[in-house]
This record gives sequence, structure tokens and C-alpha cells, in this order.
Amino acid sequence: MNKMKKWVKITLWFISSFITIFVIIGILFYKRFVVYPPDYTFPDPKNLEESQRQDIEYLSLYPDYDKSFDTQMKRDSFFLQLDKLKSKLPISEAAFEMEIAKAVAYADNGHTNISEGARAQRLNNVPLRFYWFKEGLFTILAQKGHEELLGKRILTINGIPPEELLAKIKPWHGGTWENLRANSPLFFISPEILHAIGLGLSPNSIRISIEDENKNILTREIFASTEEKEIPGYWVPYWLHPYSKIKDAKWKSCKPKDHSSITLKNIYQNVHHEFIENTLYVQINDNYNTEERYLRKYLKIVTAEMEAKQPIRVVFDLRFNPGGNNYHLPWPFIRSINDYLVGDQKCWVITGHGTFSAGLITAAYAKYTLGGKAVIVGEKVGDRMQFWADGGIKMTLPNSKISLRIWTAFYDWENGCRDISKCFWFAYFDSFPAGNLDPDKEVSLSYFDYINGRDSVLDYIIK
Repeated sequence: MNKMKKWVKITLWFISSFITIFVIIGILFYKRFVVYPPDYTFPDPKNLEESQRQDIEYLSLYPDYDKSFDTQMKRDSFFLQLDKLKSKLPISEAAFEMEIAKAVAYADNGHTNISEGARAQRLNNVPLRFYWFKEGLFTILAQKGHEELLGKRILTINGIPPEELLAKIKPWHGGTWENLRANSPLFFISPEILHAIGLGLSPNSIRISIEDENKNILTREIFASTEEKEIPGYWVPYWLHPYSKIKDAKWKSCKPKDHSSITLKNIYQNVHHEFIENTLYVQINDNYNTEERYLRKYLKIVTAEMEAKQPIRVVFDLRFNPGGNNYHLPWPFIRSINDYLVGDQKCWVITGHGTFSAGLITAAYAKYTLGGKAVIVGEKVGDRMQFWADGGIKMTLPNSKISLRIWTAFYDWENGCRDISKCFWFAYFDSFPAGNLDPDKEVSLSYFDYINGRDSVLDYIIK
């Protein structure tokens, strides 16, 4: 009986010790990675200048919380930019936001930016939407009255060729050139943005030049409009297949609804798959579960179908995947692909400039797990293999209401993350050395294929 009591006491001691250690680790994890912004107590501002000074004062605390300001040079550049900004006050709402964007961009981290979508929503827009194709920048959506611009390649915006304009706006966007290119149409549609950074003559309009069917150069001044401004949305890939959004609206697309590739028809789904002859095509657009499609369960069904139908190749499309809240969700499916493929069978992993965050990690896991069975096709991903992310608590400036997120966790998917002082603790244990994600074959969507309902990348793989 005494022996039994002794073992019960020992067992309870071990259980209570384990729970205590677990709770301590949980508290330390929470304090390290879930960082809340400081409170602020400012009096009501008397005028615009005071309002903007209060926002700058609050923003000056940001590098003490956000870990992506990880060098003294980044911090010094940030504070120098704020000092320059103070000397200009008061300035317009758009100019103030872009000056803040420039300060934040000194972190040079893809996640550490003011959301381009949120900014385009706050500021004005012209009634056009653009997209980058292999041949250049094209108008793919327009409101009634501007139909002549649909499907036209843009030669200049405010007298500047789009590629040059892209280079000129880089100081206002941290991270890679590829990520900027993916998001740049959200800069181009706002006269206020371009004017605020010295790339436009007017905050109310832009001047674009195009070439018509007869090779004539046409220049048009396009004024900002508030009518149906929100309808196409503020995530650029959605503009490629906008029909559910522009239904019964004044917006027109450059292509008919029934001329869309399978990739674009399912761009609103977090996950989609189908068999194209003897090819299994799997598309993950978000590393999120939805009520309609629980990602991991859905991919289990795909695995079962793959084993039953025996395709000769797998295509894994991540080009429009900007991330999500769980990068582990697709991993069991990728391992099942590895188990399935034999001999010289390949998994073709499609990446693009929009492949970002958890989408990038998914591509890296596919390359690492599949090894020589993986062939990367498409465009370069939208970030470096080392970046700061997670945490993600909002820090909102008190008067302008501009929001930034506080990033606290470092990742290294090229070499594996092994610096416990910086790395996300889970990534310390589950990260891996994937090397780089440069495409084995670069293929971009061409405008000719897009307008004819074809997918340049998928066609390349299947043929």
C-alpha cells in the first residue's frame, strides 16, 4: 500500500512538473512572439500638423517592437526619414502615408510594408486595373466609357515606361523586386500615390499612352473616380477572373467569361484539383481552411484519387499563394506525392511573384522533400528565403489610422533556421535547408494565352 502511494506521489510530481514547465514555456513563447504595441495618450490634435506629429511620435516606437529592423543601419535610416518628414509638415494625407511607407521600407523585409491593398482602398483610384504579363503591363479591367483601353499594352504612365516606373517606386516598398512587381498595379491605379512620390503631375488623374490596333500612339488622361471603386477588390490576381465581383456592375473585362484557364476559374478557392488527361493538377491559393474546404482533409481525398487514377505527373500550382496561417497544412500531401512518384516521374511546382510567406514555405518544402523529383517552373517567388514574419499584431497610428504589423519571428528556408535568439521556435525544429527556389525553367503568362483562355505555364508542362 505504501509502495502504491509512493508511485502515485511520484507520478503526480512528474505530471505537475510537466504542466508547470509547459506553462512556463507557453508564457515565454507568448511574450517573445506575440508582441502588442504600446498604448498612447495624446490630447486631441488642434490641427493637421499636430495630428501628423503625434502619429510620427507613436511610429518612432515601431522598431523597438518589430524585429525586422535588425541592424543599426536600418534603424538609423528609419529615424532619419522621420526627421525629414517632421520638417515638411503639414502635408496631404497621401503624401504623409507614402512618407511613412518609405520609412517602414528601410526594414527591407517583404512582410514589413503598409498593405498596398489597404492603402489603395484609402486613397483614390482611376477606373482601370492593370496586370503584368510576359509582354508588359496591360489594362485588363475598365469601367464603361474607357473600353477603348481594354486589352491594350501600357507604353507609359505619366510619361514613364512601366518598367522604369517600377524601379522608381522601389524606395516605397521593402523586400524583393518580384514582390513589388506583383503589387505594383496597386500603386499605378492611384493618382494620389504617384503624385505624392513625385511621379505624377496631378493627384486627381494619370496620363497613359497606348498603342492601338493600327500602331497609332494614343494618350489619354484618366481621372480618379469613386464610383464602384471597391468592386474589383484589392488583391491583384482576382482581377484576372473578376466575374463574380463585376457582375451587374459598370466594370468590363478584356476577355469573355468563358475564356479562362482552369487556374483562373478557381482562383477564389483556397484549394482545387482536377485531372487533365494523365496529369494531376493541384492548386493551393491560400494556406487557410475555409468552411467549404478544409485544406488537409481535401488533400487527403486528392491523395486517394492520385493513387486510384495513377497519373504520370503531378502539377502543384502555388503561383497565386500569398500565404496563410499554417504552413504545415500541405506537408502530408507533399509527402504522399513523394511516396507516389517512381522512376523518372516528376512533380512540377509552379511558382510566381505572388508566391509569398506560407506559400513560399510550401514551395520550399516541396523542393526539399521531393528532391530530384521536383521541377520548379514559372517565375521567381515573391520573397527571399530568409525573412521576418509571424506575430503580426497591428500597430495603428492614432490619427491617420495607418496600420502596420509587428513581426517578431525569423525564418531561414535556405539553410534551416538554427539561431534560437531570432528564429520562430517551431521553425527551429521543423525548418530545413531547401536551398534557393529559382525556377528550373522561367515561364510567364503571356497576354495572348490569357486572352484565349490558355495557361502558358501549364501548357509548357503538359506539352
